[in-house]
Amino acid sequence: MALSSSLVQPFRKNMMAIGSGFRIFFAPYNATIGSAVASTVLGPKILDLNTQGPFVTSAPPAGWTDLGWVKDFKITPGSKIGQVRSGYRGAVRAQYRGQVAEQFEFKFRELSRMAFKIATGSNPFNLISQATPSTAGPLSASGAAKTGLASYTPGSTTATLTNAAALGLSGGMYIVADDDYNPAQFGVVGSAGQPVFKQAVTDIDYVRRTSDFVARVTSVNGNTITIDQPFVGGGSTDQLGRTLTAPNAGTANVQVITGWASREGGTHITEWSALAFLDTIDQAQIAFYWPHVSIQQFRDLNNWAIENIGTTDLGGYELDCVMEALAFDDPLDGETVVGYTAFYARPGQAVAI
Repeated sequence: MALSSSLVQPFRKNMMAIGSGFRIFFAPYNATIGSAVASTVLGPKILDLNTQGPFVTSAPPAGWTDLGWVKDFKITPGSKIGQVRSGYRGAVRAQYRGQVAEQFEFKFRELSRMAFKIATGSNPFNLISQATPSTAGPLSASGAAKTGLASYTPGSTTATLTNAAALGLSGGMYIVADDDYNPAQFGVVGSAGQPVFKQAVTDIDYVRRTSDFVARVTSVNGNTITIDQPFVGGGSTDQLGRTLTAPNAGTANVQVITGWASREGGTHITEWSALAFLDTIDQAQIAFYWPHVSIQQFRDLNNWAIENIGTTDLGGYELDCVMEALAFDDPLDGETVVGYTAFYARPGQAVAI
C-alpha cells in the first residue's frame, strides 16, 4: 500500500507565497467616494482591483505615492462575530456579524516628508529659514525673505522667480512655494487643506508652512531655478474655489526651508486611501487595499540597532504607526466593509486548488 502523501510529499513549492517584503502606497482620501460621486478633487477615484492589478511599483496608479519598503507589516482584525443561543443548554444555533473593524501597522523603512505626514496623522509644518526667532512658540518665527513665483508649469522641474537673489538661493537648498495666507480665511485653508479656526491664525506664511509644494533646488541661473522634481501634493479646494495640485504662479511666493516638524495633538486627523502589496518570486502578487484610512496611533521613531563592535554602535530609526481602516459602503452590493485582500495568480498556476 502506498504511503500517505502527508508522509512522503514535499512542499508544493509552486503553491508557496515567498517574496522580498511589502511596499506601501498612499493617496489622499477622496471624500466624495463616501457619497458615491466620482471626483478627483480631493484625491484619486476608487482603485479598481479588476482592471488595475496586479500593481507595478515603478508605475503606480495615478495620484498614488510610493512610500517604499515597510517592515513588521501586520493586519489586526477587529470585527466581532455575534452568536444566537437557545435551549436550556444555551447552545449556539447561529452566528452573525457584529461590529466591523480592522487595523494594520507597519514601520516605514525610509524617512520622507510624506511618510511623516502619514505616520503622525497631521500636516507637517515646514521650517522656514531666514526668519526672525520667536519666543512665542516653536513654530512662530516670522519675517522670512520671500519672492514671487513668476511662472511655473505644473509637472515641470524649472520655475522663474521674481527675484531669486532675495533668497540667496544656491543648489542644494530646499524651498516651498505657495500663496500667502489671508487671516480672514478659516475652515479648510490652503492647498493641503489645513483646518483653521476663525481668528486663530494671523501668520501670513501659514499656508506655506503647511504646504506640500516643497522641492530641492539643483541649480540657479538668474531668476530661473531648476528643482529635483516637480511640485506635487495639494488637492484641496481653497477659499477661492481653486483646486490646487501645483503652486499657482502669479499669486504664490517662494521661501527657503530647512526641514519640517510634526505635532502631537490638535484636532485634525489626515485621511488617506492605502495600498500594500507583496510580489512573490514566481510573479504572483498579494495586495491589500483600504479605500479609507486614518491613523489610529503614532508610535514615533522606532530604533533598531546596527552593531559595530569596537566603536559606538549605530542605530536605525523608522516611523512606526498603526492605521485604522474606516467604513466603505461597497456599491457592488451595498455591504459595509473596511478593506480588501486580492491575490493575483502567478502565470500557469492551478487556481482551482
